[in-house]
This record gives sequence, structure tokens and C-alpha cells, in this order.
Amino acid sequence: MKSYFLLLFAWTITTWATAQEVVTPPRPDTSSQQAVVVNQLPLSEIDIPVRIDLRPVYAFANRYIDTVYTSPNYPNEWLTDGCSLRYQYRFVRGPLQFKAVNNALYVSFSGYYGIRGSTRVCTNMGNTPWTPSCSCGFGTEKPRRIDAGFVLQLRLLPDYRLGVTVNRTNPVPVDKCEVCFFGKDVTKQVASQVKTELDGSINAFKQQLEKFSFKPYLQLAWDSLQTPYNLSGFGYLSVQPAAMRISQALLVRDSLFLSVGLSAKPELKDQPDLQKKPMPSLSDFQLKNGFRLFVSQTLSYDSLSALVNSNIAGKEFQVGKGLLKKSVRIDSVRLQGGGEKMFIKVFVSKAAKGVFFLEGKPTWNPEKQQLYFDQLDYHIESKQWLVKSASYLLDGTITSKLAAYSTFDLSERAKSLIGSIAQQMNRQLYPGVNSRGFLNKFSIDSMQAVANGLHVQGMAEGKLWIDVNAQQLLQQWL
Repeated sequence: MKSYFLLLFAWTITTWATAQEVVTPPRPDTSSQQAVVVNQLPLSEIDIPVRIDLRPVYAFANRYIDTVYTSPNYPNEWLTDGCSLRYQYRFVRGPLQFKAVNNALYVSFSGYYGIRGSTRVCTNMGNTPWTPSCSCGFGTEKPRRIDAGFVLQLRLLPDYRLGVTVNRTNPVPVDKCEVCFFGKDVTKQVASQVKTELDGSINAFKQQLEKFSFKPYLQLAWDSLQTPYNLSGFGYLSVQPAAMRISQALLVRDSLFLSVGLSAKPELKDQPDLQKKPMPSLSDFQLKNGFRLFVSQTLSYDSLSALVNSNIAGKEFQVGKGLLKKSVRIDSVRLQGGGEKMFIKVFVSKAAKGVFFLEGKPTWNPEKQQLYFDQLDYHIESKQWLVKSASYLLDGTITSKLAAYSTFDLSERAKSLIGSIAQQMNRQLYPGVNSRGFLNKFSIDSMQAVANGLHVQGMAEGKLWIDVNAQQLLQQWL
């Protein structure tokens, strides 16, 4: 009986002493040289098709280009052709008709004119009086028709302005006026005057177009792509565009199509990078669409520690067996690097108070989009220390629990991220300018432990395009 009480007393003392003992095994060596991570992934390419509805532009052109052309000071003064002919005219333009082919816009119209004139005989001895005027296209006479038009070609300049080339087609008289002027055909005089008037209107229209610049609107897209995206649990994705290109315009029916292209080197950062690069000059390229972003970056262990602590900090576990069964609380953990391995610094209290270290190799399963520890175990120095002071902590409970709570299943989170990024892609960039798009793939392809964090490589793939309401832009521009 005495020996039984002695054993019971010894066990009680040992239990009490162990519960008060500060477990502080030596820290593992994590002072190895910092790894230099080089992003060897391909340059990310983003190509954004832009569609501009041209119907408001057509309506604007119809309003801007004059509809009525007359001879100077009509109807009070006359134009003379040599000495023997004088005339005055009035020309009314019909609606402009548009036809887009490749990068050229063919604009045609029919107009109707009326002309009054008279003749006289001119000699060295003097001139006869003007004959009474007669007319074509006035009164009961049917107006005479002239067909005319021009070809408009647009090109984008490196400074984002429009380069405009306009070639007029010579007016073609369909109905001639040659009856009342003693058989003299005066249609060519009217056609010449219409050509001069039309040139003036077209040049004014051309100058107005050349004032327009895409830069303010593309600047919005450039800045938007530099805005960091918060990828919860990973950090902030900065697309970081490096170069910009844009295709020449392609005119198809009622729409103008072009592509805006970006070359980028995306980075994933702990803190959002709010610094923005100025928008570069343009370079040309063929029409493309879609984007593929390749991301290569190191996530710091601090952000990963916060994720693990959100799962396990403050939880209590029963460890040991029989009379040595105790309750241990994990206050917090901290992840640290050490070559290809990762150390988990565990802060505990209650039955044991202090810290110890676990070690394991983080393994990434790209098919399941899951990160887990392969063979998580006590660091050798921690194990040697705990054998002497708190062996009940070595029963496997702590390692299995931490392995479970340190497993990250990112498949559902990836779906959530795709949804949140899609919201950012589908929004109004500017009154009259809307972005549309979707992600069809978002994946993390590899994770590897390095000295200062987890080196992550991933890829996002999808499409993004911009739709421009020209009506709203014209209202702001004019």
C-alpha cells in the first residue's frame, strides 16, 4: 500500500511539474540563404476587342455636312461663265448613304438642283443684252439630279488620334439641263460648283474628326487594368501592363471594330501596388481577342500564418493516454521557411506552455487545387526535447490536427474568385464605355516552399471586350 501511494504521489508531482513546465526546444535553422525567385513564365498577353456602333456617327455626319448649296448671294446675284453665260443655282442634298468595306467607309448621296440662266452674244464691238432667263428644275419642271459622294478612310496614329483620309468622287449629273440655253449644257458648271462646296464641307468634317482622340477612353482601360485585384487569401493581383498596341479599324456594316492589346507581367503581392505606369504610345497589330495571364510570385509566410490561425488558434485538444491524458490549447501558429521544407512554430498553453516546431514539405495537387503537408512531424530538436519534458505531446494528435487545419482546398475559392473578378470585368468604365468579359479558367499550377514564402505559379484565361456607345461619346465630344 505504501508503494502504491508513493507511485501516486510521484505521478501527481510529475503531472503538476509538467503542466507548469515551459516547453522551449531549440529553434530549427532557417537562416539559409534567401532564394532568388525568377519569373520564367511567358509574357502575359491581353487582347480586348472594341466595338463602336457607327449609326450615331452616321446620323452626326448627316447633320454636320450641309444639305443645301447655292451660288453666291443666291438669288440676288449671278455667276458668269465667260462673257456669254450667266446662271444661279440651288442644290439640295439627299440623305447620306453609308457602306463600310474593310477599313473604308463609302458615303454616297443624290442631290437635286435647279438652275436659272441667260445668254448673250459677246463681240469686239460690244455685247448684246442678256436674254430673258430660263430655268431647269424650278416651278413646274422636275429638279435635275446629281449623284456624288466620298470615301473615308481612318487610321489610328501613335498618339491615339485619328488620321483621316477623304477622297471625293466627282459629282455625276444624271439629269442634264441643256434645253433652255439654246442647247448649251450648263450641267458641268453646276457640278463644278457642287464639287467645290462639297470639298469645303468634307474638309470641315475631316478636321472635326481629327480632333477626336481615343486616349482619354483607353486611359481608363489602362488604369483599370493596373488596379490591384484583391484575391482573398492570396494577396493582390497586379496585372502590370508593360506595352500597349492597337489594331487599325475594321469597318463592317454599322460597326467599327478594333483590338486593344497589352503585354503584361502580372505579380501577386501582399499589399496593393497603387503606383501606375504612364500609358505608352501605340503600336499596330492584327485583330485578336482573349487573354492569358501568367502569374509568378512569392506569398509571404505571414499571410499564410494568418490563414492557418483563423482555423486553429484557440482550439483545445486531448493528448496522451490514460493517466497521462491532458488538455492542450494551441494559442497560435507561425509558418517559417527552411529550404524546400516549411516549419510550423506552435504556441501552446494549459498542460504545457511554450513553443515547439513541426516540419513538413508543402505539396500542391493541381488537379484538386489543394495544398497540404506531406509527412508533417516534429522537428528533430523539438522531438528530443519533448521526449524528456512532455512526451504526451508526441502521440500524433497535434501533428494530425495541424496537418488537417493546414490543408487548403482552393477549388471552391477559385470559383468564388472567378465570380468576383467577373464582376470587375462587367461594368461601366465611363459613360458610354462598358466592359464585358468572363474567365473560363483560373488555376494555380504550382506552389513551392522557399526561404521567404511560398512561390506560386498560376494562370488565368478568358475574354474581355469593350462596347462603345458612340451616341454618348458624341454628346460629350461636341
